[in-house]
Amino acid sequence: MIERRITFILPKDGFVSWKVNRLKTLGSMFRSVILLVNHTRDARANAEQTLQVMALGGREHDLCQLHIEGTDAELACMVMTDFIADQFTLVNTAHKSNVKTNIELIKQLPTFDLPFELNFTFKYLSHPNTKNDVLAHASRMLSPDSVVKMFDALYQRETTSSTAIGHGIALPHVMNDNVDTPSMVVIQLAEEIDWQSKMGNVQFVIALALPKPPERNMIMAFTHLTKSLLHQEYCQVLTSSREPEAVKAILIHRLAQAFPSNS
Repeated sequence: MIERRITFILPKDGFVSWKVNRLKTLGSMFRSVILLVNHTRDARANAEQTLQVMALGGREHDLCQLHIEGTDAELACMVMTDFIADQFTLVNTAHKSNVKTNIELIKQLPTFDLPFELNFTFKYLSHPNTKNDVLAHASRMLSPDSVVKMFDALYQRETTSSTAIGHGIALPHVMNDNVDTPSMVVIQLAEEIDWQSKMGNVQFVIALALPKPPERNMIMAFTHLTKSLLHQEYCQVLTSSREPEAVKAILIHRLAQAFPSNS
Protein backbone atom coordinates (compact mmCIF):
# COMPACT_ATOMS: atom_id res chain seq x y z
CA MET A 1 0.00 0.00 0.00
CA ILE A 2 1.29 3.46 -0.93
CA GLU A 3 1.68 5.94 1.93
CA ARG A 4 2.57 9.62 1.83
CA ARG A 5 2.83 12.21 4.61
CA ILE A 6 2.60 15.97 4.84
CA THR A 7 4.02 17.80 7.86
CA PHE A 8 2.79 21.28 8.75
CA ILE A 9 2.21 23.84 11.51
CA LEU A 10 -1.14 25.35 12.46
CA PRO A 11 -1.68 29.10 11.98
CA LYS A 12 -3.38 31.43 14.45
CA ASP A 13 -6.90 30.33 13.47
CA GLY A 14 -5.99 26.63 13.82
CA PHE A 15 -8.56 24.32 12.23
CA VAL A 16 -11.47 26.64 11.56
CA SER A 17 -14.61 24.95 10.26
CA TRP A 18 -14.23 25.88 6.59
CA LYS A 19 -10.72 24.43 6.49
CA VAL A 20 -11.92 21.22 8.09
CA ASN A 21 -14.75 20.98 5.56
CA ARG A 22 -12.35 21.64 2.70
CA LEU A 23 -10.06 18.92 4.01
CA LYS A 24 -13.02 16.54 4.08
CA THR A 25 -14.04 17.45 0.52
CA LEU A 26 -10.53 16.94 -0.83
CA GLY A 27 -10.17 13.66 1.02
CA SER A 28 -13.39 12.27 -0.45
CA MET A 29 -11.97 12.68 -3.96
CA PHE A 30 -9.42 9.90 -3.51
CA ARG A 31 -9.30 6.18 -2.82
CA SER A 32 -7.17 6.76 0.24
CA VAL A 33 -7.56 6.93 4.00
CA ILE A 34 -6.34 10.27 5.35
CA LEU A 35 -5.43 10.51 9.02
CA LEU A 36 -4.78 13.84 10.70
CA VAL A 37 -2.18 13.61 13.49
CA ASN A 38 -1.61 16.47 15.93
CA HIS A 39 1.80 15.71 17.47
CA THR A 40 1.59 18.57 19.95
CA ARG A 41 -1.65 17.22 21.45
CA ASP A 42 -0.81 13.52 20.88
CA ALA A 43 -4.16 13.14 19.15
CA ARG A 44 -5.41 11.89 15.79
CA ALA A 45 -8.59 11.72 13.74
CA ASN A 46 -9.86 10.64 10.35
CA ALA A 47 -9.62 13.77 8.18
CA GLU A 48 -13.06 13.07 6.71
CA GLN A 49 -14.71 13.06 10.15
CA THR A 50 -15.35 16.76 10.73
CA LEU A 51 -16.35 16.53 14.39
CA GLN A 52 -13.34 14.35 15.23
CA VAL A 53 -10.99 16.87 13.62
CA MET A 54 -12.62 19.79 15.43
CA ALA A 55 -12.36 17.86 18.71
CA LEU A 56 -8.58 17.70 18.39
CA GLY A 57 -8.48 21.27 19.65
CA GLY A 58 -5.56 22.42 17.52
CA ARG A 59 -3.86 25.67 18.46
CA GLU A 60 -1.43 28.05 16.82
CA HIS A 61 2.04 26.53 16.30
CA ASP A 62 0.86 22.92 16.82
CA LEU A 63 2.83 20.43 14.73
CA CYS A 64 0.56 18.23 12.61
CA GLN A 65 0.74 15.65 9.84
CA LEU A 66 -1.54 14.16 7.25
CA HIS A 67 -0.94 10.42 6.82
CA ILE A 68 -2.32 9.42 3.42
CA GLU A 69 -2.60 5.73 2.61
CA GLY A 70 -4.20 4.15 -0.45
CA THR A 71 -3.87 3.33 -4.12
CA ASP A 72 -3.84 6.99 -5.18
CA ALA A 73 -1.94 8.37 -2.18
CA GLU A 74 0.58 10.07 -4.48
CA LEU A 75 -2.11 12.09 -6.25
CA ALA A 76 -3.87 12.86 -2.97
CA CYS A 77 -0.58 14.06 -1.50
CA MET A 78 -0.03 16.41 -4.44
CA VAL A 79 -3.47 17.99 -4.07
CA MET A 80 -3.33 18.13 -0.28
CA THR A 81 0.14 19.69 -0.37
CA ASP A 82 -1.19 22.64 -2.37
CA PHE A 83 -4.01 23.16 0.14
CA ILE A 84 -1.74 22.83 3.17
CA ALA A 85 0.89 25.18 1.70
CA ASP A 86 -1.80 27.81 1.07
CA GLN A 87 -3.56 27.63 4.44
CA PHE A 88 -0.94 26.38 6.91
CA THR A 89 2.84 26.49 7.35
CA LEU A 90 4.28 23.62 5.32
CA VAL A 91 7.26 21.89 6.92
CA ASN A 92 7.69 18.88 4.64
CA THR A 93 5.81 16.84 2.07
CA ALA A 94 6.45 13.46 0.48
CA HIS A 95 5.42 15.05 -2.80
CA LYS A 96 8.08 16.94 -4.76
CA SER A 97 6.57 20.29 -3.80
CA ASN A 98 8.96 20.94 -0.92
CA VAL A 99 9.91 24.11 -2.76
CA LYS A 100 6.78 25.54 -1.11
CA THR A 101 8.42 25.19 2.31
CA ASN A 102 9.49 28.49 3.90
CA ILE A 103 12.60 27.37 5.80
CA GLU A 104 13.39 30.79 7.26
CA LEU A 105 9.87 31.20 8.62
CA ILE A 106 9.89 27.74 10.20
CA LYS A 107 13.13 28.48 12.06
CA GLN A 108 11.47 31.44 13.79
CA LEU A 109 8.45 29.55 15.11
CA PRO A 110 8.17 28.44 18.76
CA THR A 111 7.25 24.97 17.47
CA PHE A 112 10.97 24.23 17.17
CA ASP A 113 12.41 26.79 19.60
CA LEU A 114 15.16 25.39 21.85
CA PRO A 115 17.09 27.40 24.46
CA PHE A 116 20.33 25.84 23.20
CA GLU A 117 21.97 25.10 19.87
CA LEU A 118 21.55 21.57 18.50
CA ASN A 119 23.35 19.87 15.64
CA PHE A 120 21.06 17.44 13.80
CA THR A 121 22.00 14.87 11.14
CA PHE A 122 19.97 12.16 9.42
CA LYS A 123 21.36 9.17 7.55
CA TYR A 124 19.74 6.19 5.84
CA LEU A 125 21.84 3.02 5.87
CA SER A 126 20.89 0.55 3.17
CA HIS A 127 23.35 -2.18 4.18
CA PRO A 128 23.99 -2.16 7.92
CA ASN A 129 25.85 -5.21 9.17
CA THR A 130 26.35 -4.99 12.90
CA LYS A 131 25.67 -2.81 15.89
CA ASN A 132 29.29 -1.64 15.85
CA ASP A 133 28.95 -0.58 12.20
CA VAL A 134 26.05 1.65 13.17
CA LEU A 135 27.94 3.08 16.16
CA ALA A 136 30.87 3.84 13.86
CA HIS A 137 28.61 5.77 11.47
CA ALA A 138 27.08 7.63 14.41
CA SER A 139 30.54 8.51 15.75
CA ARG A 140 31.62 10.04 12.45
CA MET A 141 28.53 12.24 12.37
CA LEU A 142 28.52 13.18 16.05
CA SER A 143 32.18 14.08 16.23
CA PRO A 144 33.98 14.32 12.85
CA ASP A 145 37.16 15.63 14.51
CA SER A 146 37.31 12.95 17.20
CA VAL A 147 35.75 9.82 15.73
CA VAL A 148 37.76 7.24 17.67
CA LYS A 149 37.10 8.87 21.05
CA MET A 150 33.39 9.17 20.30
CA PHE A 151 33.19 5.54 19.18
CA ASP A 152 34.98 4.42 22.35
CA ALA A 153 32.53 6.42 24.47
CA LEU A 154 29.49 4.96 22.69
CA TYR A 155 30.95 1.46 22.83
CA GLN A 156 31.66 1.73 26.56
CA ARG A 157 28.11 2.97 27.12
CA GLU A 158 26.77 -0.15 25.40
CA THR A 159 28.93 -2.43 27.57
CA THR A 160 27.32 -0.90 30.66
CA SER A 161 23.83 -1.71 29.39
CA SER A 162 22.24 -1.93 25.97
CA THR A 163 20.61 1.28 24.76
CA ALA A 164 17.81 -0.51 22.91
CA ILE A 165 14.54 0.82 24.31
CA GLY A 166 12.03 -1.31 22.42
CA HIS A 167 9.72 -0.62 19.47
CA GLY A 168 12.70 -1.07 17.13
CA ILE A 169 14.59 1.93 18.52
CA ALA A 170 18.01 2.34 20.14
CA LEU A 171 19.13 5.47 21.98
CA PRO A 172 22.94 5.42 22.31
CA HIS A 173 24.00 8.49 24.26
CA VAL A 174 27.06 9.93 25.95
CA MET A 175 28.16 13.00 27.88
CA ASN A 176 31.66 13.99 26.88
CA ASP A 177 34.19 16.70 27.78
CA ASN A 178 35.02 17.11 24.08
CA VAL A 179 31.43 18.02 23.15
CA ASP A 180 30.64 21.74 23.09
CA THR A 181 27.29 21.66 21.27
CA PRO A 182 24.63 18.97 21.76
CA SER A 183 24.32 16.72 18.72
CA MET A 184 21.62 14.33 17.58
CA VAL A 185 22.16 11.79 14.82
CA VAL A 186 19.28 9.73 13.45
CA ILE A 187 20.18 6.58 11.52
CA GLN A 188 17.37 4.73 9.79
CA LEU A 189 18.27 1.17 8.78
CA ALA A 190 16.97 -0.69 5.76
CA GLU A 191 16.51 -3.78 7.90
CA GLU A 192 16.55 -4.76 11.55
CA ILE A 193 19.84 -5.65 13.20
CA ASP A 194 20.70 -7.43 16.43
CA TRP A 195 21.37 -4.83 19.14
CA GLN A 196 22.27 -7.53 21.65
CA SER A 197 19.36 -6.67 23.87
CA LYS A 198 16.33 -8.35 25.39
CA MET A 199 14.36 -5.39 24.03
CA GLY A 200 14.63 -6.86 20.53
CA ASN A 201 16.16 -5.89 17.22
CA VAL A 202 16.68 -2.30 16.11
CA GLN A 203 15.92 -0.46 12.87
CA PHE A 204 15.95 3.16 14.04
CA VAL A 205 18.83 4.72 15.99
CA ILE A 206 18.85 8.09 17.75
CA ALA A 207 22.41 8.85 18.89
CA LEU A 208 23.03 11.74 21.30
CA ALA A 209 26.19 13.50 22.43
CA LEU A 210 25.91 16.11 25.18
CA PRO A 211 28.48 18.35 26.86
CA LYS A 212 29.76 17.25 30.25
CA PRO A 213 28.24 18.54 32.40
CA PRO A 214 25.11 19.38 30.39
CA GLU A 215 23.05 22.49 31.04
CA ARG A 216 19.83 21.99 32.96
CA ASN A 217 17.64 22.89 29.97
CA MET A 218 19.40 20.22 27.89
CA ILE A 219 18.58 17.60 30.51
CA MET A 220 14.95 18.77 30.57
CA ALA A 221 14.60 18.57 26.79
CA PHE A 222 16.18 15.16 26.31
CA THR A 223 14.37 13.69 29.32
CA HIS A 224 11.09 14.82 27.77
CA LEU A 225 12.01 13.11 24.50
CA THR A 226 13.08 9.92 26.27
CA LYS A 227 9.72 9.69 28.05
CA SER A 228 7.94 10.02 24.70
CA LEU A 229 10.02 7.17 23.28
CA LEU A 230 8.43 4.85 25.82
CA HIS A 231 5.12 5.16 23.97
CA GLN A 232 4.54 2.80 21.06
CA GLU A 233 2.40 5.21 19.04
CA TYR A 234 5.05 7.94 19.05
CA CYS A 235 7.77 5.43 18.16
CA GLN A 236 5.69 4.03 15.30
CA VAL A 237 5.33 7.48 13.75
CA LEU A 238 9.10 7.93 13.86
CA THR A 239 10.14 4.51 12.62
CA SER A 240 7.65 4.54 9.74
CA SER A 241 8.66 8.01 8.52
CA ARG A 242 10.61 8.21 5.27
CA GLU A 243 11.23 11.96 5.06
CA PRO A 244 14.31 13.22 6.97
CA GLU A 245 12.83 16.69 7.48
CA ALA A 246 9.66 15.19 8.93
CA VAL A 247 11.68 13.04 11.35
CA LYS A 248 13.68 16.10 12.37
CA ALA A 249 10.51 18.15 12.92
CA ILE A 250 8.88 15.49 15.09
CA LEU A 251 11.99 15.05 17.26
CA ILE A 252 12.92 18.73 17.64
CA HIS A 253 9.33 19.64 18.45
CA ARG A 254 9.23 17.05 21.22
CA LEU A 255 12.43 18.52 22.69
CA ALA A 256 10.93 22.02 22.50
CA GLN A 257 7.79 20.85 24.32
CA ALA A 258 9.85 20.43 27.49
CA PHE A 259 9.50 24.19 27.91
CA PRO A 260 5.95 25.37 28.81
CA SER A 261 5.90 28.31 26.39
CA ASN A 262 6.24 25.86 23.48
CA SER A 263 3.52 23.39 24.53
